[in-house]
Parts: sequence; C-alpha cells; structure tokens
Amino acid sequence: MKTVIWYFTGTGNTLAVARALAQELSRQHGDAGLVPIPSLMHQDTVITDADAVGIAFPVYFFTIPDIVQKFVRKLRFTGTPYIFGIATCGEQPGGALFDLKSRIEERGQSLGAGFVFVMPENFIGPVDLMGDAGHRQEKYVTAESRIPAVAACIRERKQAALEGNDSALLRIGRIITGAVATRLYKTPRRFHATERCNRCRTCERICPTRNIMVEKDSVCWGKNCTQCYACIHGCPQGAVEIGGRTAGKPRYRHPDITLADMEAQRGV
Repeated sequence: MKTVIWYFTGTGNTLAVARALAQELSRQHGDAGLVPIPSLMHQDTVITDADAVGIAFPVYFFTIPDIVQKFVRKLRFTGTPYIFGIATCGEQPGGALFDLKSRIEERGQSLGAGFVFVMPENFIGPVDLMGDAGHRQEKYVTAESRIPAVAACIRERKQAALEGNDSALLRIGRIITGAVATRLYKTPRRFHATERCNRCRTCERICPTRNIMVEKDSVCWGKNCTQCYACIHGCPQGAVEIGGRTAGKPRYRHPDITLADMEAQRGV
C-alpha cells in the first residue's frame, strides 16, 4: 500500500508531525512518503495514484492557509484513495478540517478522517502566545504520544469524525481574526528588514511562496504572502520585523526542523 503525505509548514510544527507519522506508517505498513506542497505549486495539476493520501497543514485564523487551498484545487485522483487531514494549531483548530473536507468534496472525493495536533504557537502579535520552554515541551510530548493511534487509524482506513469545531461562532471568529491580521495590522505589508540584516538570503530561500527578494541594498516582500512567518522566525540575525509590534519578541522554530528542511520545502 502506498501512502503520501503532502505538507506545508511555516516554522516546522507540521513537518515534525508529518515526518513522525510517515515514519510510523513506514515502520509498520511499508511505503509512506512526504512531499512538500510548496514544491508542487508551479504545476497546473497534481495527480496521485496513492492508496492513502494525507494533507498536513498549520491552522491560520481557524482555517486552511491560502497556499493549501490553492494546492487542493490542483489535485486529481486516479482512483478513490483514503484521504486524511492533519492540522497543527496553537490551541484551537476551529473548523479547518471541515473546510478541508469541503475542498476535497469539490474534487469528487471524501475526507475519511481529520486529526488535530496542538503545538507551540508561532504567531507574533500584541502578546506572546508561544509559551515558555516547559510548556512547549509538554506539547511536543503530547503530540508525539498521539502518533501511533493516528497511524493505526490510517493503516486500517477508518472513517472517523473530524476533530475541531465548525460552530457558527468560530466561523465568525475566523473572519474577524483574519481581518485583524491582514487589514488592521496589515501584516503582509509591514514585513521589513532592519539594519541587522546582512543579506544572507535565508528569508528568500525559505519563503514557501517565493515572495521575498533580497537585493544588494534592500529586502523586498511581494504580494504573495501566506503569513506563515517563516521569514521572521527563520532569520539568523533576527533582522525581520512586522512593523514595530515584533521588536524584542521571541522567535520560534520546531527544534527538530532545520533551516535546510525549510529551504527544501520550497523545491528548486
């Protein structure tokens, strides 16, 4: 049986979960591979003949990141695979997996199961939501402990209720939080590099949407930001800021994920 897990990650949480799950599935079930979603975005169509397919992503504003929504629209299936979703989030996934279900149904397929893994937050806002090292470690341990059970469900092709909450209140919250981050804070437009920038091009190389261009005298952000925060968290010099709200705030990347992993996600 062939299983493929397509993934998108901003600061490594989703990749860490997807990697652990693929390893568990391979250990007891054979062939399970990981494919980064950003590396496929240049294709008009993505065709798969896998027996089981997973889509792994972080939750942004209680829903699916734009890049993942665009990816799902590219999918074509040669058969009727078992499809599952993996959503990572800081605390509350909202209706992200229900949104994925709707997108999958638009492709003429069904979502068999959807699992939520609570991981450290990476959003840098008015308050620090990442928590201290001890709290983050608790989340890592809890997430890891879920992997065998989730793998068993996938291996047995179980139809399971989606995790999360698709309530009307959270749907409204999705609209409000997205509007605050995008319109009030104008996050995509406020990214900039400070005088600490040494033009190492790390931000350019790890940006999953190829939205950053580093030139001799400047760093420019385009209009294709998916608000993954890879650039601000991944800068070795801590030189990327969002307006003035992120100055002095801690940065985050999953401890098992390297900058090389982030760069590989984007593809050639």
